[in-house]
Amino acid sequence: MRWIGVALGCALWLTAPVVSADAADAHYHIAKTLRAEGRYEEALREIDLAVATRPTYAQGHLTRGSILRRLGRYEEALKAFKRAIQLEPKDGRAYGLAGATLLRLDRPKQAVKCLEKATALEPEHTNHWLNLGVAYRRSKDNDAAIVTYEKALRVVPNNPQLLNNLGVALRKARRYDEAIKAHEKAMAGDPYDPDVARNLAISLRGAKRYKEAIPIYIKAIELGEGGPADLLFDLASCYEKVGNTQMAIATFERYIKVIENTDPAAATRAQRAVDNLGKR
Repeated sequence: MRWIGVALGCALWLTAPVVSADAADAHYHIAKTLRAEGRYEEALREIDLAVATRPTYAQGHLTRGSILRRLGRYEEALKAFKRAIQLEPKDGRAYGLAGATLLRLDRPKQAVKCLEKATALEPEHTNHWLNLGVAYRRSKDNDAAIVTYEKALRVVPNNPQLLNNLGVALRKARRYDEAIKAHEKAMAGDPYDPDVARNLAISLRGAKRYKEAIPIYIKAIELGEGGPADLLFDLASCYEKVGNTQMAIATFERYIKVIENTDPAAATRAQRAVDNLGKR
């Protein structure tokens, strides 16, 4: 009888971790469902139970960080992602999410380190490259951002987002012709993205190719259902540069109507431009 009792005790001891693992997984899956439904506070309670049941649950900590990020609790999210990295140091997602969170916290130099690791572990994950380029630019290293996007495009060729961001970085370096080519490739891949059209128009204007910029500005405004008011100002300036005074005045007046209540000083400056054009 004594031998049977020992055997049963061993059996119970061996099965206990399995019960805990099943409980952790159950809480994890409930948390993911709640997160997908936008019920983030409830999701957080479930994922807290999952990681309490299994503290070494790397995927649980990763999911916990993503929920905290949705709630705007970025410092706590960062800690969760760092814990996931400790548990699974070869998981590129954890580094990528930590880097994205550091960007939210305005710590771009720290973000660079995480995102470099993310791109090394998951080179085909476009968001890692996009965020790494942003981190470099916010760190005042625009040249490194250009190199990053160029490297990314060798891994993920012709990606419109990467091409668009490369174009912006090239424009910041005043390499307008190269920027235009990058934006044109981006537009070929995604012809209905207002952000791509806007950046192409800005690069054309920077290169003083005003006549070519005009239809692209119009497209950007139409695609973006108006878009930033500055687009109208730039478009009016392009009309002025090509000598189309009538359209320049009309477009400046449209711009004034859009911003006169939110930015009276800008409206006044635009009105001066209209008055000067009227004297020609």
